[in-house]
Amino acid sequence: MKGLKCAFLIVSLVVSIILIAGCNEKTGNSKTQQAAMIISIPKGDPFIDLAYSGLEELGNDKGLDTKIIEALDKSEYEEQIRSMAELGANPIYVLWDDLGAAVLEVAPDFPDTKFIIGDAYVESDLSNVKTIVVEPQEAAFLAGFVAAKTSENNHIAFVGSQDTPIINRFKVGYEAGAKHASPDITVESVYVGNANDPLKGQEIAKLVIGNGADVVMHAANKSGLGVIKGAEENNAKAIGVDEWQGKINEDVVFWSALKDIAGAIYKAGESVLDDKFEPGLQKYDISTGIKMYDERDYEKLSEDLKNEVKQIEEDIMNGKIEVPTPVN
Repeated sequence: MKGLKCAFLIVSLVVSIILIAGCNEKTGNSKTQQAAMIISIPKGDPFIDLAYSGLEELGNDKGLDTKIIEALDKSEYEEQIRSMAELGANPIYVLWDDLGAAVLEVAPDFPDTKFIIGDAYVESDLSNVKTIVVEPQEAAFLAGFVAAKTSENNHIAFVGSQDTPIINRFKVGYEAGAKHASPDITVESVYVGNANDPLKGQEIAKLVIGNGADVVMHAANKSGLGVIKGAEENNAKAIGVDEWQGKINEDVVFWSALKDIAGAIYKAGESVLDDKFEPGLQKYDISTGIKMYDERDYEKLSEDLKNEVKQIEEDIMNGKIEVPTPVN
């Protein structure tokens, strides 16, 4: 009887060791199979939702646990990035310049962790840091061209979130496209000053429409939803950004300047998982095959305008049209 009890205890002990080892192995795997995105404004912003959808898709395809972290105070940036690295997240994404600058401070302490800075022009020589940018000025050029051709007042507007390199690329591209279509057109460009203030975006839309603009494009994140609302309330047309925003109101948002940040996020993370990560700045533009607009909008154009849009695309591709790019 004693021998049977001893045998039972030995078997139980062996089973316990196997279970503990299995749990530890799973815990270890979960740490190496996590990816995080750190953001500086609250969730619910259209661009952030679009960017995170790329990480979620990667997680679904590759079995990653993904999470999104809000770091709303600048003093938290480095702490949040460091915390995610210590927890084993890899890759770690951040969006925009300020968080990108914080990555450069933290990344040297975690050489085995890959950091991906999205939608910024932060550059470094660190071997574990990659910056990805979907250049917006070409899509904005086409949007400006379509806006000018659509305007009945020969007066259009652009509303940006803030005076930053990314937003200025939208602005300059839009203005150039409009002037290409109609050299004497009035293009009114203003900034909200905040990416997360729909009410102010709505007020600015009302202001520029009151000044005579009958087409308003935004590149203003959540504030841009207010711009669209302002256009809707004041009988103007709107141009969306980043994703197809016709879903908000197709009668108002007749065109969207696409920016496939979701695809760029996916590809950058995939390179980490496939051990093909390359540091440095990577740009996506018309030459890499990214979409400039949605076919649903294109199909609603007149046949003449459709042909002109296709010709513009071709001319940008072959260098006949050089879309301006601001230095900063």
